[in-house]
Amino acid sequence: MADVEPILLTRYRAKIAEYLRARALPSHRLTGRMVAYHMGWADAEGRAQSKHSGKFVRPSLCVWACVACGGDETDALPVAAAVEWTHNATLVHDDIQDGDHHRRGRRTVWSLWGVEDAINAGDVLHVLAFGALAEDGVNAPRALLALRALASATLDVIEGQSLDLAHEGNVDARLRPYLRIARAKTGALIGASLETGALMAGAGAARAATFARAGRLLGTAFQMRDDWLGIWGDPRKTGKSSTADVRNRKVTYPAIAAYQRMSALQRGRLRELFESDRSGVDDEIRSLLEDAGAAEIAQAAPLQYARKATAAIERTGIDRSAIESFREVAHYVATRAR
Repeated sequence: MADVEPILLTRYRAKIAEYLRARALPSHRLTGRMVAYHMGWADAEGRAQSKHSGKFVRPSLCVWACVACGGDETDALPVAAAVEWTHNATLVHDDIQDGDHHRRGRRTVWSLWGVEDAINAGDVLHVLAFGALAEDGVNAPRALLALRALASATLDVIEGQSLDLAHEGNVDARLRPYLRIARAKTGALIGASLETGALMAGAGAARAATFARAGRLLGTAFQMRDDWLGIWGDPRKTGKSSTADVRNRKVTYPAIAAYQRMSALQRGRLRELFESDRSGVDDEIRSLLEDAGAAEIAQAAPLQYARKATAAIERTGIDRSAIESFREVAHYVATRAR
């Protein structure tokens, strides 16, 4: 599993973090304190901290796409911030919906402040996202195109999350619905990261759409890998539970892949366990998945989508060194340990 981050993901991180922090709400406001806590900048009391604020995959890809298309990295910072704020808004709300108590090795916002205030924190993050694109000095025509792309992607993310919740417990789901959810829930925003970065550099609609397609493919790889980590990942590295997906009967890629390979008897037993709310059955579910080879299949699949994403990037016309930087990120996304 990959633990060393690609240079592309570290190159712009400090500038992105500085940009975000400079535009965050003041900590004397409750919503500002919750946002600062979620981002890893403060503890629950508002005292300054320096915790891990996530991988910054999306904003880094946004800045990279802008530079790869001939733009300046400063042109992309507002939309990169908007993408990252949006991503974190979805995380705060996702934690509520999934009942997750930990993220990035710390308590989630809702588990500390309650569901109602966590909803407010997520809403604030959405407002910060769209406010970032309205700042003085931003190229207005390009920012408007980026705003449209980000708004469209955000609607897809919400739809994907709704579909994901609707499919919980439906263990006999097929691959096609799963891919639809993954492309929307995770792929849409990564696609928008690349698309908006290209737009801020002045890329035409067709070229920007190719970046978006690459991002959706990369997002599918990202979600598949997340699904693997959600069952077999090391919580000390992921900062999240390795039992929540099974406990919540999430129909993740490992469950779908395993179900297709199971005997009729095994399928019947898995359906029975997914429908059960009895305690103590989670280990049996995990064993059934492993017996069907789900761990191995779910490790290989993200790499296939990472290669498809790289092939799409190769059609954008950017130079070879930029393509290789993306290839490294795609491989990292598909094999990461956290």
